[in-house]
Amino acid sequence: MQALLAKDTTERLPTGRFFLLMAAIFTVSFNYGVVLPLLPPLLERLLPGPEGGAIPWHTGLMAGVYMAGVFLFAPAWGWASDRLGRRQVLLTGLAGCVASMAWFGASEGLWTAYLARGLGGAFGSAVAPATLAYIADASPFEARARRFAWMSAAAALGFLVGPALGGWLGGLDEAAPYALAAAGGLAVWLAVYRWLPGAAPVPMTDRQAGRRRGWFGATLALAFLGKFGLGSFEVALTLQARQVLALDPAQTGLMFAECSLVMIAAQTLVFSPLLKYLGFPTLAGLSLLAMAVGLWAIPGTVRLDVLALWVGLVAAGAGVLIPALTYRSSLEAGAAQGEALGREIAAASLGQGAGSAAGGLLYGTSDWLPFHLTAVLLLAGLTCVRRGAGRPRGGP
Repeated sequence: MQALLAKDTTERLPTGRFFLLMAAIFTVSFNYGVVLPLLPPLLERLLPGPEGGAIPWHTGLMAGVYMAGVFLFAPAWGWASDRLGRRQVLLTGLAGCVASMAWFGASEGLWTAYLARGLGGAFGSAVAPATLAYIADASPFEARARRFAWMSAAAALGFLVGPALGGWLGGLDEAAPYALAAAGGLAVWLAVYRWLPGAAPVPMTDRQAGRRRGWFGATLALAFLGKFGLGSFEVALTLQARQVLALDPAQTGLMFAECSLVMIAAQTLVFSPLLKYLGFPTLAGLSLLAMAVGLWAIPGTVRLDVLALWVGLVAAGAGVLIPALTYRSSLEAGAAQGEALGREIAAASLGQGAGSAAGGLLYGTSDWLPFHLTAVLLLAGLTCVRRGAGRPRGGP
């Protein structure tokens, strides 16, 4: 493995470089989340008069366009990072993410906004596979799981801070959140350019060496199912809070803040010890079970304290499952880290988009259906855990 590393990356990844990589992940997640509360007022400006009735539809479609960009381009960026180097792809993705954010905020037409949003997903999708592959290149097996967990926590923190800050700043000045996101992204780009050394591209023979394909379909299916469950849960919970529990936006926001905080705690404090003690198959199975139990129980819950318990259980399961799948993909990827991680990210983004759409559609039929059907699908995912239960090289 050491022969595959660049001369200026070592097995021990310095703390400063690791925080730069965390900042890159945070930037993309923040830029995605900061836009969410700004979409309705932006669309009100772009769809005046009678067209304003289509705002809810366009709001959902804007989110879908971004996730489509991630799904379509993440594998290609991962492939490119194996051939061109991690740093080059990371810098390109950050630059495109910043430019698309500034363009989106300045959009004067609906289709311009759609194009900018799609480009944001396309360029933003370069950051995660390049960053995670960089960490895998510079980390021994025993440190990789912990570092992947912290990267997942950085993404969750960006999604927690982004909507809150976007909503607050947007109330003061419509342009302020876009300017802040673009400026912050530019600062991270400059820091990466200045202080993050590059890694040599992986030779073709090394990319093809030591890879087993049989396990990967199961891991991709789990990535899809896990994010499908999370996407369906987020949409259905939002509708449940409003239409059944009669919660105001502040109370609903607190539930999602709880969800993000539990995920961050699970990723930073719980994931690594449990992975070492239980191994991947058991840990993935317990995570799916926790998500399924929480989802099944939510529709019959009317007390907020009990609801918080089930929401926390779903968040904890998702918080452990996401880095577990990334770690598993990395261990079995051989030298082609970017390609494998890009595919896993694409499967997860497709699952999240499909889950969000299904959650809304199913809720229109019955308020319990998205929760119970998603729980059943997650339990069905246990068959994927059994299929991919073999011990990967070098890890649990």
